[in-house]
Amino acid sequence: MHRVVIDTNVLVGGIIQKKGFPYRVVKAWEDDKLVLITSKFLINEVSKVLHYEKIQVRYNLKDEEIKQVLLNLMRYSIFIDDPPKLNVIKDDPADNNILAAAIEGKADYIISGDSHLLNLESYKGIRILTPKEFCEMAL
Repeated sequence: MHRVVIDTNVLVGGIIQKKGFPYRVVKAWEDDKLVLITSKFLINEVSKVLHYEKIQVRYNLKDEEIKQVLLNLMRYSIFIDDPPKLNVIKDDPADNNILAAAIEGKADYIISGDSHLLNLESYKGIRILTPKEFCEMAL
């Protein structure tokens, strides 16, 4: 089974929109077709985005639903508490947290829509793909 880190943009998109390639990636995790690797950084980012008022209003998200999503992310993933610090991506240093979780969790793939990550194409043997590329190749 593929071990993946799903970047915040893909994870949130798949959770709230219930359609498209991000949703297919999230659904594959929910259906136990891949192993999700998360970290404190990723879960905090997902929490921050899901708590944006405009997101809550537009997608009718309740605090209890958000809490359940976050619990599921921690409960049903490989949780990397404190990955090593990296300095690979200079233009957006926060993206280094994604790389660090992937390395520490021995991921096969990072699934992202972020150009800073996608421009790397791979890092230390970990392929970096869009949700569409991952779905077409691995699902």
